[in-house]
Amino acid sequence: MKTREERQAQRAAMPRTTLGAYHLEHARLLPDRGELLYRIPHGGVAVEVGAAFGEYSREILEKNQPRKLYLIDPWSMDRYSSGLAEIESSFAREIQEGRLELRQGTSLEKLSEFESASIDWVYIDTDHSFELTWQELVLCDSKVNRTGRIAGHDFCTGNTVKPIVYGVVEAVTKFCKDYGWQFEFLTVESHAHFSFCLKRL
Repeated sequence: MKTREERQAQRAAMPRTTLGAYHLEHARLLPDRGELLYRIPHGGVAVEVGAAFGEYSREILEKNQPRKLYLIDPWSMDRYSSGLAEIESSFAREIQEGRLELRQGTSLEKLSEFESASIDWVYIDTDHSFELTWQELVLCDSKVNRTGRIAGHDFCTGNTVKPIVYGVVEAVTKFCKDYGWQFEFLTVESHAHFSFCLKRL
């Protein structure tokens, strides 16, 4: 676990991006990420990056009803190693029907396999570091179609219990400014691990 000084240095090393009003002026607040699934495009191709045990995957299938849902996860960390078997068991029918497809591997490796503009929306929930989140967002810029969405979890400064510094806020705001995206939705759960949803300007 990092010391307080190391966490401060990590925070100071991340970029600070000032957004224009146009990046936020059409954004709406939602109570939770379940509600978000009703608001983003239905019936398309969706990708959940960081599926873990499939809890949110179930919500995606039920509330958003994508034509095809891809789950990306290495399922290699001790904390999530049993997730793959749980998903294969819980979603056996959806996998058999071809509605759900599992792609085991790292986020960058597996996102790279998609053709350009082939995804309607993606939801990112990986390690929350600035470096990885930034790379995932930039990669998604080319993989998500022109009217698609990029969403993700833990739009907050960190895990206060661990404690761990996150870089999601810094990565997302820099991405919006540098690549021409704007906020469409933010969720405001009481646990403060918010979700974001972006669309192109």
